[in-house]
Amino acid sequence: MGEQGDSTGMGGAANQWVTLHRVGRDSAGPIDSVRTDARGRYRLRFAAFGAPDAIYFASTTWGGIAYFTSPLREAQVSGDAAEITVFDTTSVTFPLAVKGRHLIVSKADSTDTRTVVEVFELSNDSLRTLVTGDSATSPPTWSMTIPAAARDARVGEGEISPDAFTASNGRVSVFAPIAPGLKQLSFSYKMPTSAFPLAFTTEQGAVVFEVLLEESQGSITGKGFAAVAPVTLEGRVFRRFLAQDVRADTRVIVELPSTDTPGRNLYIAGLLAAIGFLMMLGLTRSVQRRAGRRRGTGEPPSLRPRESSAPLPERLAQEIAALDALYAKQALPTDAVQKAYEARRAELRDALADALAEPTVVR
Repeated sequence: MGEQGDSTGMGGAANQWVTLHRVGRDSAGPIDSVRTDARGRYRLRFAAFGAPDAIYFASTTWGGIAYFTSPLREAQVSGDAAEITVFDTTSVTFPLAVKGRHLIVSKADSTDTRTVVEVFELSNDSLRTLVTGDSATSPPTWSMTIPAAARDARVGEGEISPDAFTASNGRVSVFAPIAPGLKQLSFSYKMPTSAFPLAFTTEQGAVVFEVLLEESQGSITGKGFAAVAPVTLEGRVFRRFLAQDVRADTRVIVELPSTDTPGRNLYIAGLLAAIGFLMMLGLTRSVQRRAGRRRGTGEPPSLRPRESSAPLPERLAQEIAALDALYAKQALPTDAVQKAYEARRAELRDALADALAEPTVVR
């Protein structure tokens, strides 16, 4: 693989270890490493082996946080796809913009309980990776209220480790690092049917807010929300409501009829989260491209151009793995589920392939 100069002009990170990784069905792990030169450039040579669909990518660690390239699949990779953009860290909390929020409410199950899935696309518009402090009382990197009646809250498969997620006293909190750019977070919880109609405030607002209700008689009351065409997946129909530029503290009411119909699994909710990820990926690659850091600037967190972007290979690999895990849990998947799974997986694989060029600069 070749090399190329820093495309941003902000300077490279010298003498940093860059590690080449391989993720495949047959094996996974680091396979080589090299230090960057005085200009932050690096060169790695390797021969692909094993499973033909294995993913190769490079990473480096800066300030205790790992950063990655896009997948490296071609013989020669250079330019933006091979750059690793690193950032200084800060534990001084600041708001993260909610670019997208998706609320998915299932039918009631045999225990008279509904499962709620929430998916957020969060944007760190600074030039620092937000981290939590070392103290046990340090604030989380992000937090959000959930209904007081919610129980069994758990983080979804993907970017956030369960160890970095907590739920208590009507709030979910994330303690994982959040780098500049977009990050997707999903979690679920159980709600008794007696909790509906459910009234809550948006707290942080959202650029786009989507609500999906499996109940045909379900409805949403809230400023700016409008019913749009229903979504039909796996024979299940979801009423769909959309709102744009939702302000913080907007009051929203979810109204659902009482029902004795047992709810089915949340496979479709997982697919919806995956679809949300693909939408987020398109935003991410335009939001992070020019973000970077210059060593020794000592700048406080500051807003950066919205067109900045950094590659997110690990997130793509994790999304594929999460989708595979969801599909593997289906004992007898229908033809519709299988086709949806295969089509979604192909889209993710194509997205990885489109990100290729030749490795170059850690900056």
